[in-house]
Amino acid sequence: MRTFSEVADGVIVMTSRRHTTTSTLVLGDAGSVVVDPAWDADELAGVAAVLTAVGSTAAAGLATHVHYDHVLWHPSLPPVPRWASPWSVRQWEVQRGRLLQPLVGDLPADLLAVTGRITSLPDAPRAADEVPTAPYPRDTPLPVPYPLAWEGREVILHEHDAHARGHVAVEIPDAGTVLAGDMLSDVELPMPDDEDADLVPYLVGLDRLAPVLARCRVLVPGHGTPTDDPLDRLDADRRYLDAVLSGRDPQDPRIALPGMRELHDRTIAQAAAT
Repeated sequence: MRTFSEVADGVIVMTSRRHTTTSTLVLGDAGSVVVDPAWDADELAGVAAVLTAVGSTAAAGLATHVHYDHVLWHPSLPPVPRWASPWSVRQWEVQRGRLLQPLVGDLPADLLAVTGRITSLPDAPRAADEVPTAPYPRDTPLPVPYPLAWEGREVILHEHDAHARGHVAVEIPDAGTVLAGDMLSDVELPMPDDEDADLVPYLVGLDRLAPVLARCRVLVPGHGTPTDDPLDRLDADRRYLDAVLSGRDPQDPRIALPGMRELHDRTIAQAAAT
């Protein structure tokens, strides 16, 4: 069974051996929502084992965004609805082969078969074709926060386009917790979508998340370590981006971590176009 930690009341986090990828269980009266389960076959099977250990079962899945390491699943988990934003769902419908390619030869066939089998969030206010592409207007109206259609517990979704179009942050109000997806990490720099010419979508997304972080006590990143100081993570990312945009050395220790120098160089190029 995977090791796990309850970071807030009814919020359980498991961390993968790969890229410190987190999988989160939001426990409720009607089962649990499994958010971004990852990564290897044994770890995915371990999600079901943890659910059994805590006396729960999967009532639904939720992918915070389109990327392949956030839309995984395991046959030992029940065939429940696996939700994502309409834009994320559309991409998996029309580009499944391309999106799945990084996992081919990495995961067994039975796991590839269930990867990306997501359906649109029932109450999502923004349709896939309403999501702007490049260039991304700074005054883009983002969807108002909306509830997850689940009776087990109040969960509020905050959709933006920072790390990827249709990315959702998951707020559990009674636990004062936000699941940030691939943002606000202690082991990754801000990672704007590599298809964006500039940093505008990322800056707009951070602004959307700021009031959510201000009222939450716990933040769980998609990669890295949960923290009880969400605003510190926001400040770190804003300091980094402010430095890059002004042409200063960010002096951010994350730049020295594996894979981050290449990302940093790409972000500098995006900043020049912002």
